[in-house]
Amino acid sequence: MQITSLLFAGFVVIALVIYYLLPHRGQNYWLLLVSYIFYISWSWQFTLVLVFLTLVNFILAYKLKGEEKISKGLLWTGIFLNILTLVFFKYSGFFINNFIALFARLGVASQAGGINILLPVGLSFYVLGSISYLIDVSRGQVQPVSDLADYALYMAYFPKLLSGPIERVRTFMPKLLQPRQVDNKVFTNSLILILIGVVRKVVIADTLAAMIPLEAFQTPQAFNTLNVWAWLIAYAFSLYNDFAGYIDIIRGVSALFGIELSVNFRTPYFSRNFTEFWNHWHITLSHWLRDYIYYPITRALMKRSKKQYNIMTIVIPPVVTMLASGLWHQASWSLLLWGGLHGIYQVVERIPSIWQPIISPDNQPRWRQILSGLAVFFLAILAWVPFRMDLSVSLKFWERLFVLTNFRFREWRIIIVSLFAIGLDAILYFSRDEFVFLHWPRPVRAALLALAVITIFLVTRADTGLRFIYQGF
Repeated sequence: MQITSLLFAGFVVIALVIYYLLPHRGQNYWLLLVSYIFYISWSWQFTLVLVFLTLVNFILAYKLKGEEKISKGLLWTGIFLNILTLVFFKYSGFFINNFIALFARLGVASQAGGINILLPVGLSFYVLGSISYLIDVSRGQVQPVSDLADYALYMAYFPKLLSGPIERVRTFMPKLLQPRQVDNKVFTNSLILILIGVVRKVVIADTLAAMIPLEAFQTPQAFNTLNVWAWLIAYAFSLYNDFAGYIDIIRGVSALFGIELSVNFRTPYFSRNFTEFWNHWHITLSHWLRDYIYYPITRALMKRSKKQYNIMTIVIPPVVTMLASGLWHQASWSLLLWGGLHGIYQVVERIPSIWQPIISPDNQPRWRQILSGLAVFFLAILAWVPFRMDLSVSLKFWERLFVLTNFRFREWRIIIVSLFAIGLDAILYFSRDEFVFLHWPRPVRAALLALAVITIFLVTRADTGLRFIYQGF
């Protein structure tokens, strides 16, 4: 059930009608039922995995308040079970296939082919939520959820189930327990978010993706330099608007139920350094990695050194954190390279902090902010190459980017759609208000609404609709 489909729209409308006929407690039970129906529509087998992890984490968290030694053992047991589940479904094929390839190089014949284990949709997202819940309970930052139905709803809540955002129990659970009310302002904001999300996904992301020939990411050496650059930029904007569009849609849908989900993107391509980039791109994942990997590693290293900033604390935490980010997305050498590149980017920009204070981008001259922003965008889109392609093709793609060929350029449509994407983000960036369109004059709002609806209709009639990219993670 794709969230840009009419089937999903009808599903949400029916869920909302019954939802507002029920008392608060009944609303939670109804949302739980609706969420499981939604997940079963993808696969009933996937639902068994979700139920298993829900029960395991609920029981372990409830017992984590016991004796300290027992609690630590339970915590590591819970983390191990969650990671083991993720590894089995997501990474086992990678390791086994690499072992088979290694044995073949050593001359050891194998009749076994590659294995193909289906990845439960959303598993990567709700596993991280489960791990953060167990850690937060063990730290005393949150009390164990006492009601299984409430915790099951936290795990299965259908707007965030497939691709996040990665909500944490300590911020999400109060929204489930308190009474909810949707007034005219919330209703209007919700529709705006849904409309922007559909425009991002259908008009920008799918249109750009349809303009990129499949061969561009398979045999880039067969094309000229300018076109390859255009396709890489198209992919960068397609990927971003695909995921940001998904988040806007589900935030809007969730707000109709009176439950606010976390903001996951804040115009990341306008970032002026890579710390800012990762505070604006996939924010809930970035903050999860920061709190549960980056900070613990940094604290451990600082205990070994009297200096707050030294080469070890500058290099190791960001590189390990970004390698973990690459591995979380997918177990592949190219994704590890992508993560490693972003780790190196952060190391390079933090090295000066060893001998001088870090200057916030806001306090830098305007010309330097612009140049820094262009450099970040340039390096970020170069890193998308191994994110999209395997290692061998990535090397050929980078070579084609910088080994000039003829300059015949035919991808003006990509430039037009990309400029539209930049314009949308520029409005949001400079206004600092995702609902800025509501403050514009009424005739302008009406014209934009009509234009958006007509454009969505025309694009969908062209049948360029594609599944959301991050549902593959």
